[in-house]
Amino acid sequence: MSPRNTSGRGGGSHKSGRHSHSSSGRTPRHGAEHRTGHRLSAAGASPLVGKLVDLDIDALALGGAGVGRMPETIEGVEDFTGAGMAVFVAGALPGSRVRARLTQVHRRHAEGIVAEVLTPSPEAVTPFCQHFGLCGGCSLQHLAPESQLAWKQRQILEALSRIGKVEPKTVLPPVAAPMSQRFRNKMEFAFQGKGDALRLGLYEAGVPGQISGQTPGKTSVGRVFDLAACPIFPEAGEELVAAVRQACKDAKLFAYDRASREGFLRHLVLRHSVHQDAFLAQLITAPATEGQGRAVQVLGQELLDRFPKLTGFVHSERGSSDGLSQAERTRLTLGTTVLIEALENVRYSISADAFFQTCTKGAEALYAALRDLADLAPTDTVYDLYCGGGGISLFLSKATGRVLGLEQNPSAIADAEANAKLNGTENCRFVRADLSGQEPIPLRLPEDYEIPAVAVVDPPREGLDAGLVQWLIDKPLPRLVYVSCNPATLARDAGLLSAAYDLAAVRAVDLFPHTAHAECLALFTPKVG
Repeated sequence: MSPRNTSGRGGGSHKSGRHSHSSSGRTPRHGAEHRTGHRLSAAGASPLVGKLVDLDIDALALGGAGVGRMPETIEGVEDFTGAGMAVFVAGALPGSRVRARLTQVHRRHAEGIVAEVLTPSPEAVTPFCQHFGLCGGCSLQHLAPESQLAWKQRQILEALSRIGKVEPKTVLPPVAAPMSQRFRNKMEFAFQGKGDALRLGLYEAGVPGQISGQTPGKTSVGRVFDLAACPIFPEAGEELVAAVRQACKDAKLFAYDRASREGFLRHLVLRHSVHQDAFLAQLITAPATEGQGRAVQVLGQELLDRFPKLTGFVHSERGSSDGLSQAERTRLTLGTTVLIEALENVRYSISADAFFQTCTKGAEALYAALRDLADLAPTDTVYDLYCGGGGISLFLSKATGRVLGLEQNPSAIADAEANAKLNGTENCRFVRADLSGQEPIPLRLPEDYEIPAVAVVDPPREGLDAGLVQWLIDKPLPRLVYVSCNPATLARDAGLLSAAYDLAAVRAVDLFPHTAHAECLALFTPKVG
């Protein structure tokens, strides 16, 4: 997924279509009666919230929740008419029977959490991480890896059928994750607390339906736990986290608090290069005083001296009161400012703020599968739309005539050009182009670039913008390969593209093991006749 500036654009994120009640206390537009026959309270709560129901889980939904159906009756509830309503249960696995506590009840579905597993799923395995259940990541670690992949493929196919009303002509075998542990090359850790209570780790899993005091209607995931181990990240990274935590305590530095807008420490971002077996650390803080800046410089130098695999340290600042781990300003750099990563024989320069797929070996498998699906000829011209830092463009350039990368983010274009220079690649060209908007895009392409034999689109989660879809329909290309990280928006776009294309093939790729995220490759070819 390429970086993308969506500031000022309304409606950029894909809407799930699920109903959510207004936090204003007003009655929802469709009326106050649920299918259950129970009237909503003024705040939109249902009397069914908190009730226990026994459910057979028969599917895994997009997002990773197990899916069951409301029973005929619920103990203590009279005149219940919601039998058969879908219930999405966080943490429940297909094939299990669970006792779930309802946390939200909507017009057409309900949500809940597992109170007790009555019958385990035959697909269940023992989680390998000591923080499983507490941590908000790796929510499917208790599901066998082969089952994770099978369910992701099923979700993709169901989304294409249900949302896009399209069926692929060919379903290719899914690509399993090359590694199930120690595969991530980037982790973002958060600070919280002060003094001896300073914590550095990851956010605890939110409780579905729990209301945050800061943002009405949002799930509360506000507490950071101290990370002891993270088996999906290289082991040396765990030692770095522990060392930074202790060094910050010793220096009397404490965490930034978003509510009071006081404090200093915000995030620690660690990146790892498989190619070099080296780390780059980025400490993101609130704007520093002179004294705080000196303390961070001492901390950074001590880390570089202590950890040979740590080759660079960056101190960045962010003044906004949000919770994003993105730098607004670089204050200090020590050592190298980039890592060099390699996918097959293509090298990439990765700075602290650059985008790169977070699973190195998974990205290599994804790009190789993409290359196979594109079926490139040595003389083909390829367009790479949303090319980002040139990851796909440079990978494909070894197998084809020339590649034109299009991207609206100028810093990403600069990264792509630098990566082309790093590899001595002369058959790639990168052009800034705005691919957003509702009208067909007026691409200003180099005069010597003809309509391509193959186009690759790798959009953000919200999918293709309407103007680009229309351009692709108006000028059907011989082969269009769609790289998707969101089955719902892929399905929506596939339905739109069906005006001019057939969905020739799809292939699931497990780029993010133990999570509900599903990556997919889809090949579109012009309709015949």
